[in-house]
Amino acid sequence: MNMTRRGFLKTCAWSLFTMGLSSDLPFVRQSFAAEFNIPVLMYHRVGYTEGPLTVTPERLSGDLSRLLGNGYVPITLQQFEDYMFKQKDDLPRRPVLITFDDGYRDNYEFAFPVLQQYGVAATFFVITGMLNDRIRLSPEQIREMAKYRMTFGSHTVNHQSLGSMPPENVAFELNASKLALEEILGHEVTALSYPCGSYNATTLRIAGECGYSDAFTVRQAICTRWLPQLELPRVPVFSYYADVLDRIARAYS
Repeated sequence: MNMTRRGFLKTCAWSLFTMGLSSDLPFVRQSFAAEFNIPVLMYHRVGYTEGPLTVTPERLSGDLSRLLGNGYVPITLQQFEDYMFKQKDDLPRRPVLITFDDGYRDNYEFAFPVLQQYGVAATFFVITGMLNDRIRLSPEQIREMAKYRMTFGSHTVNHQSLGSMPPENVAFELNASKLALEEILGHEVTALSYPCGSYNATTLRIAGECGYSDAFTVRQAICTRWLPQLELPRVPVFSYYADVLDRIARAYS
């Protein structure tokens, strides 16, 4: 049976994953795991509200403990971008990028302290039209989190489905949210998460024209260097999923 190059590489990556990437394998280069896969975890809320989008602080702490205990090293968005798009190979053996969508205030109240406890960086995709809403992040909280290696990207202005909007509306949602975050943070914002995972060819074109270098979907898979920069998959983590490592393993299939 013939196998494509992509299929061969995917098979190799899965084999290494199941073997645990043991340090007893001398033939594995330091950047080998990163060369083939980077899981990007997608969380939403952290707290004690009910619903599939919310994990408790204890659950988030348990997830981080499981990841670190199994050799995963959370990386920053900048490290991810440098590897994916700038051909830099200095990543840890088992990198993972942690992201949060929607910009809920509980990300500051509950997720942020847990991330600090473990010394872990994460990326938060913010709906800028909802800043200062009573359940959303404020600009002051965003700036405080940014001081501790937390990074931020756009989740548009109004959290509407970009794939069903006229081009001029898409341009507004992407441009205005990007500019709002850049004003808060004082530096360029290049990452985007599509609300509800909705986008089309026009969305991709406009996102590129607006200056986004990477955009994340809700499609479940592992990120690899050959994927389109504006159609990056993630690994969703919801309250009803029991184990974060199982979520990563399933994303390979």
